[in-house]
Amino acid sequence: MFRDVVETDVMIVGGGLVGSALAHALAQTKLSTVVVEAREPSQLGQQSFDSRATALANGSQRILKALGLWDEIALEAEPIRTIHISERGRFGAARINAADEGVPALGYTLENRILGAVLRQTLSKTARFTLLAPAKLLALNVGDDNVEADVAAAESNLSVIAKVVVAADGANSFVRRELKINTYEEQYDQHAIVLNCTTEIAHAGRAFERFTPDGPLAFLPLSSNRVAVVWTRSPEEAKRLLKLKEDAFRLELQAAFGYRLGRIMRIGLRSAYPLARVRSAAVTGPRAVLIGSAAVNLHPVAGQGFNLALRDVAALTELFTERPDDNTEVDPGSSNCLERYEIWRERDQQSVSALTHGLIRLFGYRALPLSVARGIGLMAFDLVPGAKAQLARQTMGLSGRLSRLARGLPLISPSRRRPDGGR
Repeated sequence: MFRDVVETDVMIVGGGLVGSALAHALAQTKLSTVVVEAREPSQLGQQSFDSRATALANGSQRILKALGLWDEIALEAEPIRTIHISERGRFGAARINAADEGVPALGYTLENRILGAVLRQTLSKTARFTLLAPAKLLALNVGDDNVEADVAAAESNLSVIAKVVVAADGANSFVRRELKINTYEEQYDQHAIVLNCTTEIAHAGRAFERFTPDGPLAFLPLSSNRVAVVWTRSPEEAKRLLKLKEDAFRLELQAAFGYRLGRIMRIGLRSAYPLARVRSAAVTGPRAVLIGSAAVNLHPVAGQGFNLALRDVAALTELFTERPDDNTEVDPGSSNCLERYEIWRERDQQSVSALTHGLIRLFGYRALPLSVARGIGLMAFDLVPGAKAQLARQTMGLSGRLSRLARGLPLISPSRRRPDGGR
């Protein structure tokens, strides 16, 4: 028997960056929110050479700015001025420049701890927000008018009743399984090795995406003249590389990347994780919606995962707060609202998923004729007018239907605010 009942408008399962970003966005509205997170609430970390990083697209920067988060984040975010794309051992390369696209930066590289700390700090001061952590979702029961969840919290078991449940609990989503939503999975037989390093030549805002016979290798600019590295290798090779001593590892990384930034100097802690594309057969269900990796889990090539999730957050929050008229209360779990969300986000999710998957498949074939064709393709991409601009707009999150937040606008249009200040 559950001793306590908690009622809320929106229940978010997963309190990582995606779930916390949604909770913060909803804090701008009149909706109440409960976040269920399995882990202990993270402590504010100290400055660390080895902090994991995320590449934020230009469109994501707009969303974070519209939510009032960017000014604090910007102090440690590193702008990406150019992106250099090449294939190891082949001619041809492509370059995308922020100046050519008319933007101050193509994106920004930001350490996860910074964004997480800012989100935790703002949420701690937010009304109509409850964090249950550590807490485990045990079961989910969907009714006509609400969703009821059995939650094992730290001190007691709870029954959480919400108008809608949002799954932000990752590629292995428990909510998705409870809703009996199938997935389509493609295993890449690759692991991503992630680390930070320093280089002899300052990165100067340059990012590099280098395709090798074993998988893509990305160097992303970080603050304090550090570089975030994502190196894709086979599971066996990843295991071997993680066991190497620092000097031996540095030599192999240098051979794979080359000397565009001079010698690789200090190497930080290394870790690895398996890669797969996981797509949900549906991103909504009765009184439920999936966002982020729970909906579409991507290969890290092109750094699109969190950016796609942040666009999910912006679109969902906008729909949750749209009123049919000034006298009608919003039901965020209504079938009409969730159907509109699925239609809105379908094209963006499919396009980005196809882009990242296509890059891995295209550059994964080693046959000589195709390798030559890829080199010619990179050269053509670099020279053909409009080609880079089209890709840049998609990877910057500025193509297709944009949410109010992605356009830098507040969630609630001033023209729709009631004279009494309500929404």
